[in-house]
Amino acid sequence: MRPIRVLVADAHEIFCSGVRIVLAREPGFRVTGVSNLDQLLQAAVASPADIVIVDAELPPAGAAVAVSRLTELVSTVIVVWGFEPSGEEVLAAIQLGASGYLPKNISSDGLVRALHRISAGEAPMSRDLAMALVDSIHAAKERESKYKRAALLSDREREVLALVARGARNKQIGSALDISELTVKRHVQNILHKLELPSRQAAAEYYSDVLRVATLGSPEEHPAR
Repeated sequence: MRPIRVLVADAHEIFCSGVRIVLAREPGFRVTGVSNLDQLLQAAVASPADIVIVDAELPPAGAAVAVSRLTELVSTVIVVWGFEPSGEEVLAAIQLGASGYLPKNISSDGLVRALHRISAGEAPMSRDLAMALVDSIHAAKERESKYKRAALLSDREREVLALVARGARNKQIGSALDISELTVKRHVQNILHKLELPSRQAAAEYYSDVLRVATLGSPEEHPAR
């Protein structure tokens, strides 16, 4: 039976050596180690591996760039590993083409089992990382929903919302935008309705979370007088 070819890309020799030592005790594995992105890409093309393990902080730009470049060059199973990754980091790796994410503090037996599962077509991930991934997916969907609601705002409503976020009252907003207080009030009501929010404070928080960069009318362009 052909051995499972494992390519480990990690700048820290201790991890590459550790994988070699662990898998040397197990039948059916062949391990190669590299320490940076250039070496990884060269090795992946020159001697294709069945499984590539990429350090989350692989020089020079981390796993995101490495996974993206790898998926452009070769068709292989890519697994990222790192210390205490956030759900967002795991989600980003998966979205870029990684098949799973392993903690670097995984036990020797755990690593062997994970590699066998990967070889069998499973996606390796601890329960904690899986839960973090699910939370990140839900958060991403919530952000997407918020952006869709924000797209309903007119340019003028965005300007009003930007000033609301600065704490400006209706009279100040009207003065800054040269519109009446009644018009401002109507804009605020429309904003709350479109964004499905209960109050000005909630609208201000929404702006800070979602629209600060995307807002067409920046508050600084219309300072409250």
